[in-house]
Amino acid sequence: MSDSAPETMATDPTLERLRRITMGITAGRLLSALLIGWLIYSGHMTIAFWLFVLAGLGALLEGAAALLFKTRTRLGGVLDGLADRLLPLLALGALTYKGMLPLWVLIPVLLRELVLALGQKLPESAGNAPWIREPRWLFHINIVVMDALAILFLLIQGPGFGVDLFILPAELLVVGLALASLLLAFVNRPKPEDEFLSGDQGKDA
Repeated sequence: MSDSAPETMATDPTLERLRRITMGITAGRLLSALLIGWLIYSGHMTIAFWLFVLAGLGALLEGAAALLFKTRTRLGGVLDGLADRLLPLLALGALTYKGMLPLWVLIPVLLRELVLALGQKLPESAGNAPWIREPRWLFHINIVVMDALAILFLLIQGPGFGVDLFILPAELLVVGLALASLLLAFVNRPKPEDEFLSGDQGKDA
């Protein structure tokens, strides 16, 4: 025990610095989401594109640090999830407001967020069991596809690259995934017998 104690003491300051760095990256992503929405609204598409790319790289760095070094705190996890959602939502919302993205694409996305917030996030934050649950893997796919659609629009409207032909398939994919998330969230909802079994296991333990 005496041999391992100095190593633990030595790594603690390093982990604390990493936690601060990752929290800073997450805070920067939250701020960049607001700024990207404003940039799109103001017509600065090229700056919005590059800032979106930087925010995406920040998400990869934060995720890698959390996976490799276990730097994510409970608050960091909440803020990271918020940043994941806020970045594409504000970008797509601003694009819709500018008349570039059809409203039929944004409505299912917002409906998904509203239903999941009321049925999953709010009960969990209050310490209660959610009455619906979106599969985690599908959440990540939704975020990636929404990010890709926003980047495609910004790439075409900003630097001027990209092909308009890909926009409609990307829009249909975003809508399809949003509706699939709602369907699976209801199918995947916790069952009373699951809660009964988990309670019995807790008593046995």
